[in-house]
Amino acid sequence: MSQMRRPLHRRKLPMLVGAALLVAMTAAPVAAKPEATWLKTSQPPMLTNLTAGTVSPIITVGDSLGSYMFEALPDGISFQRRGTNTIDVYINHEASTVPFPYASPPSAANLNDFTDSLVSTLRINRNSLRVLRAKYAIDDGGNYHRFCSNFLATPTQGFEHSLLLTNEEGTDWVNRAGLQWPATVGADGARQIGVVVARDTRNGKTRPIWGMGRLNHENAMALRGYGHPVVLTGDDTFTSNPPHSQVYSYMAANSDAVWNDTGDLYAFVPDAPFAAVNDYYDFPMNSAMSISGHFILVPKEIATGRNPDGTDMMAADVPIALGGPYLPPVAGEMTNSAGTSTPVDGPQWVLEHWSDLNNVFQFVRIEDTAYDRRPGMSNVIYMADSGRGSTSAPGPGVSTNGRIWKMVLDPLDPTIVTSLSILIEGDDSPVKTLTEVRQPDNLETTRKGLYITEDPGSSQHFAPGDPAGKNARVWQYRFSDSALNPVLEVDQSADEGVTDEDTSAVGNMGAWEATGIIDVSSVFGPGMFLVNVQAHTLFIDIAAGPDLVAPEGPDWTYKREGGQLLLVHIPGG
Repeated sequence: MSQMRRPLHRRKLPMLVGAALLVAMTAAPVAAKPEATWLKTSQPPMLTNLTAGTVSPIITVGDSLGSYMFEALPDGISFQRRGTNTIDVYINHEASTVPFPYASPPSAANLNDFTDSLVSTLRINRNSLRVLRAKYAIDDGGNYHRFCSNFLATPTQGFEHSLLLTNEEGTDWVNRAGLQWPATVGADGARQIGVVVARDTRNGKTRPIWGMGRLNHENAMALRGYGHPVVLTGDDTFTSNPPHSQVYSYMAANSDAVWNDTGDLYAFVPDAPFAAVNDYYDFPMNSAMSISGHFILVPKEIATGRNPDGTDMMAADVPIALGGPYLPPVAGEMTNSAGTSTPVDGPQWVLEHWSDLNNVFQFVRIEDTAYDRRPGMSNVIYMADSGRGSTSAPGPGVSTNGRIWKMVLDPLDPTIVTSLSILIEGDDSPVKTLTEVRQPDNLETTRKGLYITEDPGSSQHFAPGDPAGKNARVWQYRFSDSALNPVLEVDQSADEGVTDEDTSAVGNMGAWEATGIIDVSSVFGPGMFLVNVQAHTLFIDIAAGPDLVAPEGPDWTYKREGGQLLLVHIPGG
């Protein structure tokens, strides 16, 4: 998920040309060519391997195969094997037709994607890396927004039949039908985003699972080892001071119970001896502190955030039996996606306020989770907390680079947390410290280590060409000796800056990010990973938005950001 940032103006890509790119151009008529039956991008890689391994780009935003085009903002990745030589890869596209960022009054300075969120399915040949078939498993007709990470829950995680779990990340209110924005907060015809969406891989049906919680979801990860679905999810909140991020667990009897949303949501709280250790800042920097805790049941109405008539629950709608009505949020309690102090009422605030009333542990910003892949250790969970990116000196109550947390569940009872501790500390150094992970984002594990993508916020960026700077990286944490080293770095060289026809300034170092990452060694061999890059300051297409509200003129600018899916080899991975 991208941090709050304002992308730069559109850049033309003379070095990224070809029929696969969606750019406005005119040309003399040419004879019709046979329709392509496969695709492999001709564009250079957007990642540099810092090890002796390889990097192979597969598909770039704008590449097309038949009527399919690889859309912007590729993020979470899952996969299934299809026979001996092919693999189906599911890729989220973190798009939304709600301006991001948004400023009032509306103007062309607001930036908006061409589509709402999508999930691509790419069938890839494991030998040639050609895309043989491409389609959207979820198209933008579902009116979903900002899909971030995804997870394919299979029998390995206690699901009798596989469900792809994907997630809306954001706090925006959108219209349930038609043009998604502008929408009126609390209107019957609108809803607040922030749901987990399930897709049944057997029949292609898709539905929201409201009971997994109305919150700013980055990922919903199914755990291994409990014999039934246990899905951990974190709150990637936009409000970080005071901390507003929680960790929840959804538990159900089987796959059908998840699909029918008859499971229950639980929230992590500290045990009684540690009741006062209830937020991020209660753990001193580099502390060896460990607390125990447990998951408590969230009332179904609070979890779903829906009234009996199907409308979204506001603070005033909370029943008396559940301690309602609640007071609405005030400035600083529930911010909107523009990152301002504007409070937003709705289902997310209802769940947030319930968590405050019940001493639920408050992290700063849980981006992603991953469980340990070593035999007998799948009850060990790693959680990326992006922190705040504060520019003040490190110290108590300050979060600069964020943390990786380690949570250990009881191997027999997923409601019991035997330990929560800090695995990797970043807050002992100021921002822009290149020996630290700058605000960890997505996670993946193998039997040998933990892989961490970083998404540097604006306070972590470097000026273009700064010899002391680095672009966003992917880190490897080795289990054998706790060594932490960068293994990949985003390559922003396609961002051409003043050589563009519009003479825009080049994007800051760190403005692009590696997002989704997944171990595919079972298909491609040891140390092989699929990784996505989001090129936030690289616009391959723009268009003026409509004029729906005052003042006169476009209410936003449509943009299509660059990006790419790559296969990388990390020796010893």
